[in-house]
Formats: sequence, structure tokens, C-alpha cells
Amino acid sequence: MRIFYLLLLLFIWGCQSIPTTYQRLSPLIPSSHLRFKDLPVPENFVYLPSKSFIFEHGKTRVGILKYIGKSNPQALINFLKTQMQKQGWRLKSIIEGGASFLNFEKEKEICLINIDFIGRKVLLTFSISPQEEKEPLAQSYESE
Repeated sequence: MRIFYLLLLLFIWGCQSIPTTYQRLSPLIPSSHLRFKDLPVPENFVYLPSKSFIFEHGKTRVGILKYIGKSNPQALINFLKTQMQKQGWRLKSIIEGGASFLNFEKEKEICLINIDFIGRKVLLTFSISPQEEKEPLAQSYESE
């Protein structure tokens, strides 16, 4: 009988340590320490300067900014959609799966956000660059 109670106790303790999708998560809050003011990052994410690259010249900026932290996948995607829109970015496309990709556009820039889940941590990568100038489509004239 003691073995039964011991197994029951271990089972209950083990179930409590397994994260579930029903757990309440605190809402993500934008960090006040941002490398670029218009690229929002949750405050519990840490910037990885040794894995990042930034080039700025005048109004031109190119960069790959990497952050690591913990978050629920859907909460992070919702945070990015909402906060990027507040900064003037327009969502162009989104791909969700094992990793997620969000593609945004603002004025003359594009920003691709890659969300990779590594165990219990999330690697968040912002890739920002100037947007290629759109050329008008060449008109074809038929000779008569």
C-alpha cells in the first residue's frame, strides 16, 4: 500500500511540473532598453550583441538583432503584431509552424522577424534592411 501512495504522490508532483497550454501567462510588456526604438522586444528578453550585426549611415540602417528569452509562442506573436503596428509597421505576411516568421514593411524598410523555439527558450531575430525601390512595370507596345 505504501508503494501505491508513493507512486500517486510522484504522479501528482510530476503533473504539476509539466507546463500546459491552460496556464495563465502574464502579458508581455515592451522593454524600455531597445537597440532601435521602433523594434519592440518584450522586457524579459536579453539582447545578444555578440550574435548581432548593426550598420547605420544617415537614415539607412541594416541589421540582424538577436534576443533570447522565455515566452508562450502565441503570446509572443500577438505581442509582435500589436507592438510593431503601434510603431508604424505593416504586417505583410506570417508563417507559423515549428519556427515562425513575420514580415513587416514601413516606409522604405522591411523587417523580417524569426522566432525559433530552443527548448524552453525563444530566440528572437530581427532582420532589418532598406526596401528595394519599386520600378514601374515596363509597358510592352505591340508594333502594328
